[in-house]
Amino acid sequence: MRTKNTDAGLETRKAFVWQEETPPPLADFLAGGERRQAFLRYWWHDTLNDAPKWLSFHGLKLLPSAWASMLGAFHYGIVCRFYPGRSRRMQENAARIRPDLDPAAVMRANWRNKGRLMAEFSVLPRIASGRNVSITGAEHLHAARSRGPIIILAMHLGNWELLPPVLRTLGVPVATFYMPPESRFEHSTACRIRRNFGAELLAPGVRGVRPALKHLARKDGVVMIFGDEGFENRIMAPFFGRPPHLAGNLAIAVRLARHSGASIVPVHVLRRDGARFECRWLPSLDLTPEDEAGASLATDVARLNAVIEPVVSAHIDQWFFLDHHL
Repeated sequence: MRTKNTDAGLETRKAFVWQEETPPPLADFLAGGERRQAFLRYWWHDTLNDAPKWLSFHGLKLLPSAWASMLGAFHYGIVCRFYPGRSRRMQENAARIRPDLDPAAVMRANWRNKGRLMAEFSVLPRIASGRNVSITGAEHLHAARSRGPIIILAMHLGNWELLPPVLRTLGVPVATFYMPPESRFEHSTACRIRRNFGAELLAPGVRGVRPALKHLARKDGVVMIFGDEGFENRIMAPFFGRPPHLAGNLAIAVRLARHSGASIVPVHVLRRDGARFECRWLPSLDLTPEDEAGASLATDVARLNAVIEPVVSAHIDQWFFLDHHL
């Protein structure tokens, strides 16, 4: 999986265009040169890199959900020692975002949560089908949906992969923006699991905007986008005291809401104990009318950030992008 983007700056970042990689044919290997290198990377190097992930995924499926989650936490508790740079960055970010907490303790908890998250992919249907997920605030979602289309503003906390099954439980079909990982195995696995829960996947960046608007043109249309964001190893949102910018998902959410008249409903999933979770729906936000198109975009983006930033800060030990550059 490869992405196209030539500018990592926040304000000047070019429109992000995702394109799925086409499998190189045997003719590329026979051609030699760069084409042969691309063939070998795709069919040999990338396949070998995915082999441990394949074995881990199918091996963990044989375990009880709680055991698989616990094993993931144990594994990442060991693996983190081989990534001192990431661990140091976690502690630096934690000290800046939550100076009242012990940065080392936050770092260790964050690594364990990442390990649980990865391991829980193998047993996600069992976690979702049991009594492991409680739902609070669903009345906010249903009330907003009764008024028209909605944009679900999700956050990468706890195990956000439980949002599609939660929405299925609530009887709410959803189309969601999805950023594919580099690993082809992880990509195919994520797509299969999310679609099995009834989610329609929208391409990230500009390619997903038009399909999203088609969904939101319906009175019962529901589109999910993540407000917190990491891109090219940088934290795009929340802003955490940095000047607001209009180059990320918060601005896309505002533009979609403006074009469709949709309400915005924030949501996050918190890990409570091991493989037990709480899905929290927050009160919806409706954008105020503006005299000129785009005139209040920066204000609206800051308003959305003011909703998600306190939530992420309060649960920084479960936030996926803590190891990115702030």
